[in-house]
Order: sequence, then structure tokens, then C-alpha cells
Amino acid sequence: MARRSAKTKLEIVGASPDLTTAPPARATPSQVGSDPQIAYVAGDTVYPYFAVDRALPQTIDEAERQFGLHIYSRMLAEPVLAGIVKALKIRVLADGVAVAPSHQAPPRKGASRGQRADYATARMVADYMEAVLGRLADADRPLNRTLWNLLDASFLGHKLAEITFGVLPSGPFAGKMGLASLRCKPRENYAIVLDAMNTFRGIVAKVPGGSILMWQGIVYDLASLTNAIAPEKLLVLTLDDDDSNLQGRSWFRACYDPWYRKQLMKPEEVKTGVQFGGGMITAIAPEEKAGVTVADPLTGRPVNIKQAMASAASQLRNGGFAVFPHGSEVTVHQPEANPQFFDVAMSRYDREMVLAFLLSSRTVLEARHSSKSDSMAAQDLLDELVIYVRQQLSDLLSAKLFRPLVEMSFGPEIAARYSPTAVLQRASRPDFAANATAVAALATAGYLDESQYAEVDQEILGLPQRDGSP
Repeated sequence: MARRSAKTKLEIVGASPDLTTAPPARATPSQVGSDPQIAYVAGDTVYPYFAVDRALPQTIDEAERQFGLHIYSRMLAEPVLAGIVKALKIRVLADGVAVAPSHQAPPRKGASRGQRADYATARMVADYMEAVLGRLADADRPLNRTLWNLLDASFLGHKLAEITFGVLPSGPFAGKMGLASLRCKPRENYAIVLDAMNTFRGIVAKVPGGSILMWQGIVYDLASLTNAIAPEKLLVLTLDDDDSNLQGRSWFRACYDPWYRKQLMKPEEVKTGVQFGGGMITAIAPEEKAGVTVADPLTGRPVNIKQAMASAASQLRNGGFAVFPHGSEVTVHQPEANPQFFDVAMSRYDREMVLAFLLSSRTVLEARHSSKSDSMAAQDLLDELVIYVRQQLSDLLSAKLFRPLVEMSFGPEIAARYSPTAVLQRASRPDFAANATAVAALATAGYLDESQYAEVDQEILGLPQRDGSP
């Protein structure tokens, strides 16, 4: 059969001669428009569609929700966990906190008038901050004691301290704003409030003599709550968090499983020690006297000789003695339990807990087979952890304590330009000795210029800024 032409086919279906089978051109998609100065994605998973504040539950994870708000504090009763927490705190705070001026000391020669003026102002503001901290130590407590408590954030998720401001009554900065107290607060006494983007808005707290309402959930107007506390009054340390949630993440969460298994193992170890640790005694009465009745050596009542021998055998505990009839057979059975099983299990649990908290079990526990390189690697890892925690503390103090105080006393312009920074030593002590020797050798050889000393002090030696003579 002959094929029909394209024209005939068009005539049959009544289509237009201009019809084409080519695909239509794809429309060019328009660009998505987003304001770069606005945050869009919700930070909350419970109320992601509500543009309101919310008061968070006091518990931070499923372990606290299941076992109570104080589960991680109770875990501190475990000697290994208590030891590693204290070890971290001591390493972080061993060298204290220094106040570094915002501007470096100018060179002794060739410094401009502006450099000298900037340093003089920066030095004055740093002296003011040192006076504030000194007054705090006299009037309330030293800063290091508060920082020791703040470092509980490592296992609690976060730790909060309340700042109470007060005017300095005397000294060269009398009349300027200072600190009346800086004290940590128990977590059960407040609930953190965040906005839809997880920005810290303050807390709802138990206030003595005030409201006892501990609000949780959506907060439509935080300012209307009489027990709401503003963020400016609070110092919150968080070392680890989920999606910028200020509540943080507990480093004990990964320690919970080996900690719980160790708690289950401890009673079994005691039971085994009681049952098998001192051995066991069996006594066989003479066959011809098996039915004889005698006085019980403990109660004095008449009993079968077998019962009397059992009472006598019980006296052999803890160095006691017993007398048995002639012909008796007394046998001491040595324990067959293997205590090494408990030693191996406990050691494994300890290493798992230390590994989860300090990143390497070798930092505080010795290995059976080890090398110097392994020990050095573990020590370096711990040093990096300590430096990280020190930096978090330094940033918190500089931004949330030092700068607000300078702004209250000298105004926003001085605060923006001359606020000092909190400095905790960045280098570990063994590294400091090696680095100092290397820096001295470079300086002697002429490879270091005076202009490089500031960066060397901060980045290599971990020292506060020098107070040179302008």
C-alpha cells in the first residue's frame, strides 16, 4: 500500500499546515531571591513554623529525660570520670587568666604619636579591667573559682553564671562600673529561651520572692514575664552543641554506656570476692559418731554432731579457730574464680570513658604495650583539646564580660576600639620550653624582627602581650 503524504494526513485530521512536532523552548528559570542579611531556615524542630520565642526543656538529651536532670552529676561519683574532669579543669586553668590590652606596645624607636596614644589608652583600659577583677576577688570570689565551675559545661552541656554589676567604690577607677559578683547557678533553677533561629533571648528563672512559674514551650512576649532575665546579665559557656543550641551537648553522653556497664559489674565483683576470695571449708564427721547429739558451740543447745561441726567451721572465718571430734576430715577448698576477668572488663570500661571524654585513653591511662610516639601523640591530642577549651573561655570573657564593662564605664566608642581580651596560655608547658628555645635561637641569629614579636608571643609561645616601654 502506498504511503500517504504529510499534506494528505494533515488534511484528514483537520490540522493546520503550520503544525510542527518540534519540542517547545524551555523557559529560563528565574533566580531565587533571598535577602543576605536575613536568616530563613528555622533552628527548632519542635516549633519550626512559629516565628516566636520558646523556652526549652531543662533536660538536654534522652539520657536526662529518662534518668533525671542530675544523671551526669551522679556519674561524677565514678572515680575515673571525676579524675578526668578535674584533670581537664586543672590543665585549662593552671596558668590563670591574663588581661591583654587591645593594642601592642609601640617600638621604642620610631613610634608615631598616634601609636603611643592608642597604646596608652589600651593600657589604661586593661588596667581598669585588672582592677575590676581584683575587686571581684576581694568582694566576692576570684575569677578562677567561677571559671572552675563554668567548666562543668563539659559534662552538663552548658554552665550558666549570673553577672551582678556594681560601681567601684575606691581606687583609681572609683565611680566606674565593676563587678559585685559572678556566680554559677544550678541548672534546675532556669530554662533557656531561644528564638526561631536559636538566638539566645535570655532565661526564665526561679527568682526568690518572685514568680515560681517555670515556663516551657512557646513564649509570645518574654518581656512580660516577671522572672525573665536578659542575656546581658548572663555568662553561658557551651563547649559542644547541636545546631547552635546554647543548651549544648554533654561529653558524658558517650561515657554513659561504659559507665553503666561498670556499675553493673561492681556488685558482681564484690559477690565473687565474698564467695570465693577466702576459700571454702568442708568437714566430714566420723562415721561412728554421725548420730551423736552434742552441745552447739555457738548457742549451747543440743544438736546433732554434724550441725555442731558446721557451727565450729563457721568460726574459721577471719582468723578464727574450731575444734572437731577425733576422726573428722576437714578440707580447705581454694577459690576457683578468676579475678582477672573483672580487671580486664573494668580496664576496658575505664578506657572507653577516658577515650570519649579526653579523645585518647593514653592521656591518663597506661597501655600494656606502648611506645613513646603513641604517648606523644596522645599528649598532643590532649594539648589541642585544652587549647580549644581555653579559647572558648577567652572568647566568652572578652565578648560577654570585658567589653560590656568597658562600654558601661567609657562608652561604646572606647569599647569598640580599646576593649582588652582575656588570655589563657595557648601552648602546653613542654611545648613552651621547646618553642622558647627555638624562638631564642632565631632571635639570636637575626631571623626575628621586633615587629614579629607580638605574633610569636601569641601564636607560638602562648604569652600575653608585652608591656614594653613606648
